[in-house]
Amino acid sequence: MDAIVNITEKSTEQFIQFFYPSYDTQRQNLGNLYRDSSAILWNGNAFSGAQQYSEFLGRLPMSHHEVDAYDCHPLPATINAQGACGILINTTGSVKYGDNPSKRTFSQTFILMPDEKQAGNYYVQSDNFR
Repeated sequence: MDAIVNITEKSTEQFIQFFYPSYDTQRQNLGNLYRDSSAILWNGNAFSGAQQYSEFLGRLPMSHHEVDAYDCHPLPATINAQGACGILINTTGSVKYGDNPSKRTFSQTFILMPDEKQAGNYYVQSDNFR
C-alpha cells in the first residue's frame, strides 16, 4: 500500500504542476487530459467530454490561479492490470479572471483514472470546479 500512496502523491504533484499553469497560459493543452466520457462540472455548468469543455474554456478571459493546498487519495478499488489505481484530488486556492483585480476562492475536485492506452499516464474522469 505504501507504494500506491507514493505513486499517488507523485502523480498528483505532477498533475497540479501541469494543470493550473496550463489553464492560465495554454488552455488548448488541457483537452488532452479529458476523454469523451469525462464528467465535468464548472461552477454549476455541466459539460460532457473534452471538446465541449475546451470550447468553453476558450471563451473565458485569461486567469491566474494560486493553489493554496491540495490533497490526494488513492482509489484502490480501481487498480488496473499494471497496478495503477485512480486518484481523488481536492484542490483549494484563489483565482483572478481578466482585468478584475479581486481574487475569488475556488475548490476543485478531480478523479484521475489510469490511461489503459498509455501506461503511467492518467486522464480526468471527473472534474468539479466551484
